[in-house]
Amino acid sequence: MDYFIVAILQIVQSILKVFDIKYSYENKVVGLTVITLVMSALWLIATTIGVSAVLSGDTTMMVVYIISSGIGKVMAIKFFGNPRYRKR
Repeated sequence: MDYFIVAILQIVQSILKVFDIKYSYENKVVGLTVITLVMSALWLIATTIGVSAVLSGDTTMMVVYIISSGIGKVMAIKFFGNPRYRKR
């Protein structure tokens, strides 16, 4: 169950990181602030669970933590990314 929780938290956090950058470019201060607060909470929870597991000798948790973070980035860019703020 901890693997699933950490994976979901890492995926959501990675997606929010992409929106964090997007909102920074668009100067959306309120959205950026809310995302920052949520990201901090997600990071704290995922890191607490992950580090506790790793300190107990669970190396699988390291893999779940790292892989799910990468999956979240790919999902954010592929499905939620909006390149309008980029200059072509």
